[in-house]
Amino acid sequence: MNQLISTYAAFLAPVLAFVITFFSIPAIIRLSLVKKLYDTPDGRKLHSQRISPLGGMAIFGGMVISFVFCSAHLSNPALNSVLVGLFILFITGVKDDLYPLVPYKKLLGQLLAVAIVVGQGDVRLVSFYGLFDVHVLPYAVSVVLSGVFFLGIINSFNFIDGINGLSSGIGIVVSSTYALCFAFLNDELFLILALCIAGSQLAFLRYNLINAKIFMGDSGSMILGFLVALLSIHFLQANELAEVFLLKKIDAVVFAFAIIIIPIMDTARVVFIRVFILRKSPFEADRNHIHHALLDIGLSHVQASLILMSVNILFVIGVYFINDLVRASILLPLVVLAAVLISQVPFIIKQRQKRRGVYKPI
Repeated sequence: MNQLISTYAAFLAPVLAFVITFFSIPAIIRLSLVKKLYDTPDGRKLHSQRISPLGGMAIFGGMVISFVFCSAHLSNPALNSVLVGLFILFITGVKDDLYPLVPYKKLLGQLLAVAIVVGQGDVRLVSFYGLFDVHVLPYAVSVVLSGVFFLGIINSFNFIDGINGLSSGIGIVVSSTYALCFAFLNDELFLILALCIAGSQLAFLRYNLINAKIFMGDSGSMILGFLVALLSIHFLQANELAEVFLLKKIDAVVFAFAIIIIPIMDTARVVFIRVFILRKSPFEADRNHIHHALLDIGLSHVQASLILMSVNILFVIGVYFINDLVRASILLPLVVLAAVLISQVPFIIKQRQKRRGVYKPI
């Protein structure tokens, strides 16, 4: 009976998330137009029409309703804290989508949500699992690193949400990969969560990838980043405690890094340029992202998003099959180096186009 319920819940979760999100979006689009709640084009933004930035409302509803309904037969001590953190981020994001917040106010909302899930929910990076010979982390170090990790991933998804389909596309790649991992590890609760994320993002992609009719906004990108960070931390812990683990504990760290390689590397690159080269705030928007460079060399939004999704998938597959051949302490620097080199390709192409006189910036 329990097995039947588990199978039913795992099948229903992504379908319910997809349906709720899919049928919520048209109503949100109409409401945004009637109430004039839309994102107005300006000199930096890439769209030319007035588009609703409230896609996060449909994503949030689809994920939370389907997850709570399909996981009612399961329990987890951290679940209440996670839901509270989600609500705080959602409210902060909606406020920013409607009436833009100054960066420090948005950061305060993120800090509060992260403090609750790390402090009260005890969702933490408790170890490096042998990477660089670091094992158990002291509690204070664990709390600080976990907080930084959550904040980093939340803002990385916020940063890459700059072209149609990218943030949701990467979200689908990440959540689907973790869903496979949790299925192997027999972790039903987080399998359902990962499937709910994938289902809601797939529905949103229908309205955002081609001729975008709605954006996910900060409310969508921040909760997506929050949940991806949660999945990443739980994967490392679940893999360590499993009787039959998916990857050796030390290799799981590198694999988790590969899963979220696109948002991490793009954010690290942009923040480095803004802070150390341009000497400005890391939250001050510009066009130094990889996806902007792909557009600048002549690709469409769809092509740029699909290329970055494909690169993400290649990193996941590559690390999974190479991990037995190369030690994790060597593999991680190699993955970082490969990501850095690949991220420079569109910028090199753009410079060559400029020298040849064929560069036509958007």
